[in-house]
Amino acid sequence: MLLPDGKITPEGIKELKKRIGVPLRIKLYNEEASIDAIRHFAHGIGDPNEMWDNPGHGFQSTYGCLVAPPTFLYSVLWPSGILAGGLPGVHSFFGGNDWEFYHTIRVGDKISAEAKLTDVVEKFNSQAAGHSVIQYVEVIYKNQYGDIVAKAKGWSIRVERSAFLAKGKYAGIKKHRFTEEQMKVVDETYDKEEVRGVTIRYWDDVKEGDTITPVAKGPLNLGDIQGYASASIQPLAYGGLIRYLRKHPTYGFHHPTSNRLEPVSRVNTDDYVARELGIHSAYDYGADRITWIGHALTNWMGDDGFLKKLNVEIRQLNIIGDATFCKGTVTKKYKDGEEHLVDLDVWAENMRGEITAPGKATVRLLSKEVPGGHSYLYPHSKE
Repeated sequence: MLLPDGKITPEGIKELKKRIGVPLRIKLYNEEASIDAIRHFAHGIGDPNEMWDNPGHGFQSTYGCLVAPPTFLYSVLWPSGILAGGLPGVHSFFGGNDWEFYHTIRVGDKISAEAKLTDVVEKFNSQAAGHSVIQYVEVIYKNQYGDIVAKAKGWSIRVERSAFLAKGKYAGIKKHRFTEEQMKVVDETYDKEEVRGVTIRYWDDVKEGDTITPVAKGPLNLGDIQGYASASIQPLAYGGLIRYLRKHPTYGFHHPTSNRLEPVSRVNTDDYVARELGIHSAYDYGADRITWIGHALTNWMGDDGFLKKLNVEIRQLNIIGDATFCKGTVTKKYKDGEEHLVDLDVWAENMRGEITAPGKATVRLLSKEVPGGHSYLYPHSKE
């Protein structure tokens, strides 16, 4: 096998479990929600909402300034189980996130984060690889005032690469070529995208069973993946990358076409490397789909809504050539104290009709029962 093929051993799991509860060494990417950082993130996930891109729009909004989408926190620190490291040479697939949001991120906010490993769970009957390990982390994000902006639980599935290849979970999936009719469906979904914006969606008008306007993404190409990576992930290149790989040899390999030292994350950008795992084409960063679902939700709720919770599980890879449709349905509306809340089932669905990332969300909306009810929607300890 071209890629390092580490093994899951009792000794490795024991060493990994020693990290539970210990603050992890982390390095943040965006530490300030600057105008440029917010805009670059929105462009990287393909979100056209003016709230993230137009300071004039933000100035006229309830906030009085430009704000960041809730999922901007991925560009501060990606809450993935692999933050805890461990099990050298064992592949990591991103499993999902469970977010709780408490504060809106305003332009100029300084964001810090702290992370810890919370659990390590061993599995022996994984369909994808048989023996696997799931490692869970918790990340807490704070602003410059010490307010907790959000908490996120993240998990990653660790598998032996040779075992994953032998199982052949993705052996029958090939790069999709769209017919004109199929591309028409994608294009029409793009054209019908509805950004609610300044038009308030009142809780009173929402009904259980309402659907959100779908958001299309793709067909996925390398530029899409690189756009997300440059906006959200700490990129290493040239000498910095080489030095990192020399320090962490099980994270790298020599590419056979160039003999260059490359990171195993090339599975996200290089078909040749992805095929080493039995996957026909390079595949997306799973967190990207969570940002897409967040995009669909913020479109639907409008500028005056607040995303409280978002829990998404990544169940299937999204490979080059796949188109994804982000959808949602209102399942419940209710009051909790002063808050007027809506629960939704949300999901990412590919052109084959497969749900690749199911999830749930809770959104807080304004109500006609509370005139001028913005004050509790946008709490900020220093205002």
